[in-house]
Amino acid sequence: MTVADRLAELGLTLPAVAAPVAAYVPAVVTGRYVYTAGQLPFVDGSLPVTGKVGGAVDAETATAQARVAALNALAAVE
Repeated sequence: MTVADRLAELGLTLPAVAAPVAAYVPAVVTGRYVYTAGQLPFVDGSLPVTGKVGGAVDAETATAQARVAALNALAAVE
């Protein structure tokens, strides 16, 4: 099973790769490893939520935003 197959099975789709907001490369391949950097939960070029988890941001919202950031990282790798 490929990563794309598993994502489809979970009902997830990769977003378009977000443009870097600073001077970095979103993903770098070194041997068998891929390193990602600067992966935030951007949606359509903006951060939908900001704040400290447990303060302005509840755990459920933080979990959802972490999922978005992870999908953004996978999109950068792809």
